[in-house]
Amino acid sequence: MKTNTFIIIVVCFFILFALVSGCIEGYFKKTETVLVKLDSQENIQWISVIQNPDYATAMALARPQFNQFTQTSDNGFFVAGYYSNRSSGYTSLRIFKTDSRGNPIWDEKLAGVESMGEPMISPIQWKDGGYSVILSGGRVYNFDSAGRSQGVANMQDPICRTNGTACYDLTPISLTQNPDGSLSWILTNGNFSTSQTTLVAATLTRNGTLLTKEILPLKISAGVTDFIRTNDDGWLSGKGYRDDAPGGGDEILIEKTNASSDIIWDTVLGACNKTASCNNDLIGMHESGDGYDIIYQSYPQQSNESVPVDTISARLDSTGHIVRQERILDLSGRHVWIFANGGSRADFSEQSQKIPQNVLDSAANANGTNNPIFDLRSFIRTADGGYALLGTRYYWK
Repeated sequence: MKTNTFIIIVVCFFILFALVSGCIEGYFKKTETVLVKLDSQENIQWISVIQNPDYATAMALARPQFNQFTQTSDNGFFVAGYYSNRSSGYTSLRIFKTDSRGNPIWDEKLAGVESMGEPMISPIQWKDGGYSVILSGGRVYNFDSAGRSQGVANMQDPICRTNGTACYDLTPISLTQNPDGSLSWILTNGNFSTSQTTLVAATLTRNGTLLTKEILPLKISAGVTDFIRTNDDGWLSGKGYRDDAPGGGDEILIEKTNASSDIIWDTVLGACNKTASCNNDLIGMHESGDGYDIIYQSYPQQSNESVPVDTISARLDSTGHIVRQERILDLSGRHVWIFANGGSRADFSEQSQKIPQNVLDSAANANGTNNPIFDLRSFIRTADGGYALLGTRYYWK
């Protein structure tokens, strides 16, 4: 009797495994990439539907940080993303270039990319017409103007080889493309024994040649997610802050240091109904004039995924006092600087509900059949003051 029971359990397990595997591999029959161009008033100018031949964007990789794009110098778009091949099962880094109306000009794929599924920081176009795709682990994949591979550089290797920098927990925090064609990186180098983080500033070429490196004296407690250098040679940093008091929750701690790395003020931000525990997620920081602009998102801690999310624009003066906090109600309320590094922050794109519904409906239905589902990936500000959206359309079986 026990033997029969065991056999039944084993058979059921294999049936369940087969069903689950079938769901993972075959729960949609095809996908399409969709580009949408909006003017500055959020009116649709055009929608381009790009086929994904032999590709299916795996849902596990279908998050904004795995699909990014940027506008190119000819007002077209350069798109990079991970796509799995439905017949072989392998995943490739796919890049393609469009014209100013979203029509594909060339389409290339690079198989065997290391750490497949690693989030992207940003795709970049260079002045010579070439392109780069930069991954969060420090690898830079370079391409010529026609999308042909020009090799890969690991930015962390030259940084780690000099001055005895320990490379455990070395994480890029910010990236800037300089006018001379170099890349400026700000990284953190964690220290597990002290639970503190040292900042490392480095400038490299896109081929991985180290030009400058500085280990900054600033010591920041673990958990900081954003840094910006301020005009007085100090730093502004932001991190999560846990308030365990009744009605508290996960808030945001903003700290300001001077040029000597001393903290001169700090401010806590959070804006949701204090009758419930709240989440407050930092999106970005920017120095302007004699103060600082902070964008974050605030929402009650609930299991319901449809809970409304408020996007907040906060203004701090030079001493850290909160001058104002306002809800951002539409795309035009977003500051230009939030779009500065190509695609918008992944969490910003995921949680924000500010894309007009008619735009999402049009993206889902343009030139489509069988009621596909449109899933927004990323959006950017365009050179004409408008916006562009990148998404994937799914056709379910």
